[in-house]
Amino acid sequence: MIHSIKINIVPFDIIEKKCYKSLMSYKKNTQFFISKGISFYNLKKFNKAIECFNKAIKINPLHYRAWCDKGVALGMLGHYNEAIACFNESLKINPSYYMVLYDKGAALGMLGHYNEAVDCFNESLKINPKYEKTWYKKGVALNNLEKYDKAIECFDEAIKINPLNYRAWNYKGAALVELGHIYKGMKCYNKASKINKKLK
Repeated sequence: MIHSIKINIVPFDIIEKKCYKSLMSYKKNTQFFISKGISFYNLKKFNKAIECFNKAIKINPLHYRAWCDKGVALGMLGHYNEAIACFNESLKINPSYYMVLYDKGAALGMLGHYNEAVDCFNESLKINPKYEKTWYKKGVALNNLEKYDKAIECFDEAIKINPLNYRAWNYKGAALVELGHIYKGMKCYNKASKINKKLK
């Protein structure tokens, strides 16, 4: 026996209104603008991304991810001081967010403030010592400070986490050459070159 199914037909205009209200409600949601901003960021439309992050912050000024994402987009445009101001806002809200400490360190490094950058990377690594990029960036900052032995230690940590990090191999090679270890340095350069070719 087939049971009859009663279907309530809802007029299309009512469905349309409900969908519109739902969309409008979502557009007042911080996450909507953060997601939209990330989409623009991935398309390298950084100004558009910043507009979205600003809207997210307007809705929720205490959203640390929105401040961080805005800072990253500003950094991509070369506005490092503005980026650092955003990272500081993010850190006021969530001081233990390791990614924003990494991003702040990277921005400081781009401005040539290597000691401050190292401090940020150290704080980030206390929270998450398994993030290879932080070790790598710390190594680059130390390299620029001509602290080559310490830089090599950082590159080794990055390589331990990700042996395919050809940039870490390359910088390690440069640091070794600066210390006079030419043969070891060349081996690292060759390693970096081989990995880079495989990844292309």
